[in-house]
Amino acid sequence: MRVLPLNVNARHGCNVTFPRFRVVAAGCTRPAQPRFSNLFQVWLACAALVALSLNLYAQDKEAAVAQRKRTQASTTFLHGPELQSRLTALDSAKESNDPAAVSDAARRVIALTLRLMGDVQLRQGSFSHAAENSKRSLDFEESTSARRDLVVSYLAGNQFDDALSAVTDLLTSDPENAQGWYLQGRVWMAKHLYKRAVESFTRSADLKPNPDTLQWLRDAQLKAKQPDTSKLAGAREFTEDRWTFAASGNLTSGSGASKAVRNNPQELKKQQADLRRILASALNDLGTAEARQQQFATALAHFREAEKWQPETAGLQRNLGMGAMRASDYSQAVRALRPALAANPQDRVARASLGSALFATNAFAEAADTLSPLGDSALEHPEVAYAWAASLIKINKYPQAVALLTRLEAAQISPPMLLLIAQAWSQMGTYPRTVQACHRALEAEPKLLTAHYLAGLALIRQDRPIDAAQEFRAELQLDPDNTEAQYNLAFVLLQQSQDAEAVDLLKKVLARNPEHPEANYELGKQLISSGTATEAIVYLEAAARLKPAFEPVHYQLQAAYRAAGRKEDADREAKIYRELKAKSRNITLPPPREQSVASPQNH
Repeated sequence: MRVLPLNVNARHGCNVTFPRFRVVAAGCTRPAQPRFSNLFQVWLACAALVALSLNLYAQDKEAAVAQRKRTQASTTFLHGPELQSRLTALDSAKESNDPAAVSDAARRVIALTLRLMGDVQLRQGSFSHAAENSKRSLDFEESTSARRDLVVSYLAGNQFDDALSAVTDLLTSDPENAQGWYLQGRVWMAKHLYKRAVESFTRSADLKPNPDTLQWLRDAQLKAKQPDTSKLAGAREFTEDRWTFAASGNLTSGSGASKAVRNNPQELKKQQADLRRILASALNDLGTAEARQQQFATALAHFREAEKWQPETAGLQRNLGMGAMRASDYSQAVRALRPALAANPQDRVARASLGSALFATNAFAEAADTLSPLGDSALEHPEVAYAWAASLIKINKYPQAVALLTRLEAAQISPPMLLLIAQAWSQMGTYPRTVQACHRALEAEPKLLTAHYLAGLALIRQDRPIDAAQEFRAELQLDPDNTEAQYNLAFVLLQQSQDAEAVDLLKKVLARNPEHPEANYELGKQLISSGTATEAIVYLEAAARLKPAFEPVHYQLQAAYRAAGRKEDADREAKIYRELKAKSRNITLPPPREQSVASPQNH
C-alpha cells in the first residue's frame, strides 16, 4: 500500500493512503473506495485545537487561591514556611497570567515539594522512593540541599555506590560544603575505606566543626589505625548505632511540630496526602504554562506526572486530554476527556476534542453521539464537522451525513477540506458530487495533489473511462512518480483497448514497485491475451503470492500454466480457484445501508 504525499497542509504534514482494489468480476479488477489515513483525518483535530488554543488548558485560579488560603496555616505547620512562601509566589504568578512566570514559580514549588515528599518517605522507611523523589527534585531546581537529601536516601537504603556518585556530584557543585564532606566520609565508612573516610571527615571538621563529625572522624582514625585525638576534646563517645538518616533537621519540615508528631505514622500519612495534592496541582500549573508556550510534549509529560500523584486534581483530566490530542495520542485523549466531559457536558471544546479523538480511534458511533449535541455550532470548525459527518457515514447514517456535508460544503472551506468532503461523498457512492468537490478544490488550488486522482476513481465508478483517463493524466502531470495514478490510467486504457500504452504503464509501475499485486495481475493477464503465456506466468505467480485470496489470479494462472503445457500446476490452480469461488458464495452479506427519500445514490 502506497502512501501518497498530499501536500495540502504542510503545517500538519498530511498524508493520504489508498488501498488496493477489489474484484467485481472474474478476470477484472476495479478500484475500491479510497480512504484517507487516520493521520490525515485527524489533522482536523489539530486545526480545531489551534483555533481554540487560548481556551484549551484549564487553570481554575480562583478556586486554587481559595483552597490555598484555607490550608495556609496547616501547610506552614506541616511543611514549613518556605513551601507556603513558594505557593504564594505561584498564586501571584497565575494572577499575572504570564506563562513564563507561572512556569518558574511552579518549578520551585514542585522541587521543594518533592524534597519534602522524600523526607516523609525517608521517615517511613521507603528509602528507594525517597531517593527517587530527591533526584526528581533536581530536574526542577538545582539545589545543594536536594543533592544532600539524595545522598542521605541512598545511604539509608544501603545503596553505597549510588551514594558515592551522588555525593561526588554534590561536592563538585559545592566544594566547600561541610555536610557533603561529612556524608562522603559516611559513604567511605560504609565501604570500609577508612583512610579515605578520615580525609573526608577531616575536611568537614575543618570547614564546620561539630561533635557528630568529630566522633565519626575518631572512629575512622581508629579503624584506619591513625589515631589523632587533637580535635576530640569534649567530644561525645562514639556509638555504633548512630545510623539515623532522617533529614528533618536539614529540610524545612514544620518547625511548629514536635519530633514525636513529625514521626507519627498517621501524621506522616497526612503529610504525604497533602504533598501529593500540592505536587499534582503544581505540575498541572506547570503543564498549563508550557502548553501556552507551545511546549506541548513537555506539557503532556507533566500532566501525566500530575495524574500519578492525584488524578482528581481540578482541570487535570481536561488538560491531559488536550495535551494528548496535541501529541496525537488519541487513545489517551479519549481516556482523559471522557470524565472531563461527563463532569461538564457544556464544555464545547472538550466535546469537540473528545469527538475528534473518538473518530481518530475508529469509535465512530460514540464519536457521532458525542459530536451531535454541538449542532450547527460544529460548522464553525469544519474539521470537527467533517469528523462528525465521516462518523455518521461509518455507521451507515447516510441521510444525516448528507445533510451535514451539504451545509459544510456550502461554507467557505479550504481546498484540503473540500478534498475530505469529496472523499466522504465517494464513501457513500455519490460519485458525481465527489467529482464536483474535487474540481472545486482544484479551482482554488490547481496544484493540489490527489484531487485529480480521487476524481478519476469516481469517474471509473460512473463508467466514464475516457474522463477518468484525463484525470489520471492530470494527476501525473503534478506527480509523475504516482504509481497508483499510473496503475489506474493503465486500467482505464485497457478498457479503451489502448493496450500498448497500458502495458508500458504497468511495467513502469512494477519497475518502481515490484510488489504491486494488481499491476502484476493486469500485466500477466494482458500477456496471456497477447499469446506470451510463459512470460505471463512470472507476473501472475507474483500476484498470487501477494494476494492469494484473489480469485481471478488463480483462474488466469491456471490458463497460463495450461497454455505452457504445465498440466499439474494448472490443475492445482484450478482447484484453488474453485475452492475460493465456493467460499465466496457462502459469505453472508451485511444488512442494507440506511436509505431515505433523499438517498445519496440519487445525487
